[in-house]
Amino acid sequence: MKPNNIKILKNIIKYALLEDMPSGDTTTDLIVDNNEKATAFIVSKERGILCGIKLAILVFLNLDSKLKIKTKLKDGNIIKKNQIILSISGNKKSILKAERTALNFLGFATGIATKTNKLAKKIIRFKSKVCCTRKTIPNLRNLQKYAVIVGGGINNRMSLSDEILVKDNHLANSNDIKLLINNIIQKNKSKKAITVEVDNLNQLQLIKDLKINRVLFDNMTPAQIKAGIKLLPKKIETEASGNIREHNIINYAKTGVQRISMGVLTHSISNFDFSLDIK
Repeated sequence: MKPNNIKILKNIIKYALLEDMPSGDTTTDLIVDNNEKATAFIVSKERGILCGIKLAILVFLNLDSKLKIKTKLKDGNIIKKNQIILSISGNKKSILKAERTALNFLGFATGIATKTNKLAKKIIRFKSKVCCTRKTIPNLRNLQKYAVIVGGGINNRMSLSDEILVKDNHLANSNDIKLLINNIIQKNKSKKAITVEVDNLNQLQLIKDLKINRVLFDNMTPAQIKAGIKLLPKKIETEASGNIREHNIINYAKTGVQRISMGVLTHSISNFDFSLDIK
């Protein structure tokens, strides 16, 4: 992760711990002695692609910098069922207080990376890439998009500031789509990448010869996308989106489209199962 992203994630950790302990851990504070020591192990309960290991470590160290943490793994490693991911030694209270927040981040990120990897492997033979969208949980976008990369996918734009993406609502009520896109090209002094979303081949015919970087086929059938790709110059990148899931992703990859955008990579992911065991 880039340095500025680490700074963002540290702030997220701070508020995540505050959310879980607005006034301490009532149960742990009553039961566990202040000086009691323990060693704990985070264990994977299924097979997948590890992601968020540094973030989990940061959670523990944010709460108690004296904790000793050991791991030989890094993000992107394949992990197996019942495998020890890392060990934490030190103050037992600190370990218990950080446990759930660390596991939440670790399970969330690993779930995204594992799902992305599964889908990326399904279409790799078609030379098509799985791509995430901006359908992310507020304030967790950096983590989610990072997890997609770890899983073998690619990122769409990080924010509205990054690229120019002309969507259907931008084109609504426009009497001359070609003129509108040409005006955008002229005003694009910073030379940001320009993507134009189309939902039918008639729209594509109007913009296919313009100086744009990418065409996004939105909610179009594989047959329509295949026909649309044949109309485009090879220098224009292609992307498909809209109701693409695991059961039909191969049908879209077969069209020759270069990127397949899927909101399900980030907005409805299954949490990966980890446990923390104290010995």
